[in-house]
Amino acid sequence: MRRFGLSLIACTFVIAPVAALSQPSSTSTPDEYVCALVPADCAQQPAQPAEENSNGRLEATRGFTLARPDAPAQTRTAPVRPRRVAARPVFRPRVATRQPGRVNLRLAFAPGSSSLSAGAQAEVRAFAEAMKRPQLMTMRFRIEGHTDSAGGRAVNATLSQRRAQAVADYLVAQGIAQTRLEVQGFGFDRPLPGTPASSGRNRRVEAVRIS
Repeated sequence: MRRFGLSLIACTFVIAPVAALSQPSSTSTPDEYVCALVPADCAQQPAQPAEENSNGRLEATRGFTLARPDAPAQTRTAPVRPRRVAARPVFRPRVATRQPGRVNLRLAFAPGSSSLSAGAQAEVRAFAEAMKRPQLMTMRFRIEGHTDSAGGRAVNATLSQRRAQAVADYLVAQGIAQTRLEVQGFGFDRPLPGTPASSGRNRRVEAVRIS
């Protein structure tokens, strides 16, 4: 019985890391943010047709057939097969976009808190990397903070501002110029569409392109 228990423990230590590695990351990627903010950059490119040779004809694979010695040799041309070119991958971002130029950074805040958890910091780092990409590097963003409806209006207005500022400060720490950012808190006045104002999903920060 003791040997069986030790075997179970050993299997747990072996299986657990493998299972953890097999689970997809919940953090968005910089590519997903770029794709959400610049959808045209993620359009799939059409495959290119077959290449033409110097005579203006499509390239083809040439074959041959065996013939009797007393019969003239005949050549047979294989059918033309266009060269297939792999299309660019199409990113399907997990980043929520309610309107063009706006993304939800998917940050989870505890009630009454503006602290960024380790997971929230990873998400902001991904957005910072996206802001450094050529597609976004000239854009400016307004960082908007939001809350649920628990508590008074004045308290939530201040809390939403603190949440937005915490994200902006972390972006600056990741090398984003402060001049590219504006910060604004909206309290609980702008809940997510179709979501009760009291829902914890409204405790969020969004980034909105302003130029």
